[in-house]
Amino acid sequence: MRENTVISLHKLIWAAYVLALIVGSLIPVDISGAPEQSDKAFHFLAYGLMVFFWPAGWKGLRLSPFWLAAGLGLLLEIAQGALPTGRFMDVWDVAANALGAGVGAAVALLRFKYAEWSA
Repeated sequence: MRENTVISLHKLIWAAYVLALIVGSLIPVDISGAPEQSDKAFHFLAYGLMVFFWPAGWKGLRLSPFWLAAGLGLLLEIAQGALPTGRFMDVWDVAANALGAGVGAAVALLRFKYAEWSA
């Protein structure tokens, strides 16, 4: 019972994180004071964390968490270019999203393999 509650809470927190990522990607943001290209680190980290903490019960999907996260990143960048929010599509943001998702997937896989080896 407690394990199901923890799993459900994990899924809820993860879904809220993804929703915040989507909303944050589409609303106008002023990063004029930030160093140039510093947003790439945020993209990398945000998508890496999204894949790393992907709920285990959803990993059996036909598409891997990497492809779903990278696809979401691409769609959000396209939406930034299409919507009149003052934001624009950046190919380097798409690359940072995909790279972060790939690193998140690799680290999650290593964590899983290490847990198997330790058992």
